[in-house]
Amino acid sequence: MRQTILTTLLAAALLAGCGGGDGAPTGSAGTTSTIRIKDFKFVPSAATVKVGVAISLPNEDRAPHTVTDAAQPRAFDSGSIGAMQTGSITFEKAGTYKIFCELHPYMKGALTVVE
Repeated sequence: MRQTILTTLLAAALLAGCGGGDGAPTGSAGTTSTIRIKDFKFVPSAATVKVGVAISLPNEDRAPHTVTDAAQPRAFDSGSIGAMQTGSITFEKAGTYKIFCELHPYMKGALTVVE
């Protein structure tokens, strides 16, 4: 009985150490390699990404979306990412950007690109 309780407690402790987060893979120094599009929102709404790393853009909605620089002239635009499709974008220069979806301008977020 004692061994069963200890085994159960150990298993629970190990599982507790494995959880957390929003499911988005992260790189070093708090950077992300995925920005999900879900329920007409960017998840996370503010992200930090590394220069030269391809950022995965899974669109989990049933409508197309873009990930577009809000500044003029535009520094980047993912192009249309179809419903239930995945796009990607790679940044070659560090900077701070406000992003939005050209098809749904109320969808907004922030992106920091670091070395």
